[in-house]
Amino acid sequence: MNYKVLQEKHHIDSETGFLCRYVRSNTERFIPHSHNYYEIFIIIKGTAYHIVNSKKHILKEGHLLFIRDYDIHDYLSINGEYFEFINLAISKKLLFSALEYLGNDFKINELIDPPFPPIVALSQKEKEKLFFLLTDIDPIKNKSASTLKVKTLIIDLLTKYFINFQNESSNIPEWLEIVYEKMKKPSNFIEGAQKMVELSGKTREHLTRSLKKYYNTTPIRLVNDLRLDYCANLLVKSNLPIIDISMSCGFDNLSWFYKVFQEKYNMTPLEYRKEFEVIKNPTIEH
Repeated sequence: MNYKVLQEKHHIDSETGFLCRYVRSNTERFIPHSHNYYEIFIIIKGTAYHIVNSKKHILKEGHLLFIRDYDIHDYLSINGEYFEFINLAISKKLLFSALEYLGNDFKINELIDPPFPPIVALSQKEKEKLFFLLTDIDPIKNKSASTLKVKTLIIDLLTKYFINFQNESSNIPEWLEIVYEKMKKPSNFIEGAQKMVELSGKTREHLTRSLKKYYNTTPIRLVNDLRLDYCANLLVKSNLPIIDISMSCGFDNLSWFYKVFQEKYNMTPLEYRKEFEVIKNPTIEH
């Protein structure tokens, strides 16, 4: 396999030890490459194929990956659709400085040794928070402060999302991944679980078994999760009344919407909206 090895000296700021990029594409086929540094990246919007170590996976919104210095990977748009991600390139020196702080209790080999890079799925709330943290880093004004921010962020990500990570290769059937992606469209999840059955072309029983096996969920729970994520996004990015948001996402019963929302996010829709107003505008007080 032909690939390019990207060098730290060309792709990372030597003073800060990192480089953060926001990438948006729908046509570009990235060149297969590895690098002598590490990367952490998160899919912000859309989906894309990630070809890594000769295997193709589908990356979805909210997926967070830790790319090792030997992984050979590239990206490919799905059907010409846009996808967006934030890539944090990290020097070996900065990464191992963070690991030195964590000490021997953090088993880095559990992340480095498996054949495929660690990947975790963040919730809508976690994705939004990480997006704000990454876009707030400004190495131009204060390089040393930015390095400290990134080092702290690396420690937080490693201990919060990857400390108990168990790497398993994905064997999810392609038809199920495609149906899952189609169900992310509001016009589909608003119609409910029956729409997913129709899109799959399978029996409801077959679909339910497959969802349970590969995603540990059911059609109804999946639909509710998609609806709730969409509602959470609208709560943050719009000023629509909460009742209008719930109705537009397929929740006809407002009290039921409040119940399932609080079960998932441990706060009411109004509390969720207020919390993210503080994250986006730190001068706002509760």
